[in-house]
Amino acid sequence: MAVVTVELLTEAIRNTLVTHGKIPPERAEPLARLVLNYFGTEETLLDNVISGDDRDAFYLLEEQGLLASEEEDALVAKGRTWRIHYWLLRKSTIEAAARPPPVVAPDEAREVYAKMPADGWSHGAGSPGGNPSRTVAPRP
Repeated sequence: MAVVTVELLTEAIRNTLVTHGKIPPERAEPLARLVLNYFGTEETLLDNVISGDDRDAFYLLEEQGLLASEEEDALVAKGRTWRIHYWLLRKSTIEAAARPPPVVAPDEAREVYAKMPADGWSHGAGSPGGNPSRTVAPRP
């Protein structure tokens, strides 16, 4: 996949954050636009360009696996280390999340078990269908 579009990311957000009740449906497209405005045509983004409020939204997307955050250390003057934090678009995860969830066909075995009465599930000794050879004798 070459490009993450607003439509694709919006659908991925609907199928994750909206479905899990983390944001209302009307926030999906504005959030997708916000994220893609930061990334532009790039796949990575330096964390220090994101505002604090927007960063919260990035963390929500990271929880769903749509974004990832990473860091690396760079050696700067006088032997000091500078830690660089950045964000990555997880394109394959976004693409997968944007697909509609699969429709599960009714399973014949599930229907049979669903029709069984509650007492049909007993398996202890002395119950219908129980195995008396599985009873445990008390220790002397």
